[in-house]
Amino acid sequence: MKRNLMSLGILLIVVILLTNCSKDEVEINQKQLLGTWISIDKSDTLYFTSDKDFFKSNGYLVYDHFDYKLFKDSIEIGYSGRMFILVTPTMHKYSIAEDNLTIDFSNNQCYGFALKEMIYAKEK
Repeated sequence: MKRNLMSLGILLIVVILLTNCSKDEVEINQKQLLGTWISIDKSDTLYFTSDKDFFKSNGYLVYDHFDYKLFKDSIEIGYSGRMFILVTPTMHKYSIAEDNLTIDFSNNQCYGFALKEMIYAKEK
């Protein structure tokens, strides 16, 4: 009985440590994210202006406002632009590697974005 409780306790600690979102990691990604990102296919431009706001421009949206929140490997995006459309924020996997930002929109429709993985290059 004691052995089972100790094993359960150790397992719980390991799970917590493995799934814990590092605040430092999110803050580093936050700093890397700020700036202008242009999609590889030139269909979108994202302007990350703060730790919670970005703007998007493309063929039909011109500098339209979105809110976002970063997690360890996901980004939550919600529309809050001029169209005043009530849209529930959606969660998407993202990664930043060198000067490329990848956001996977293929899992869930996000207002203003195509239902596919998007790759953006950071404007220098």
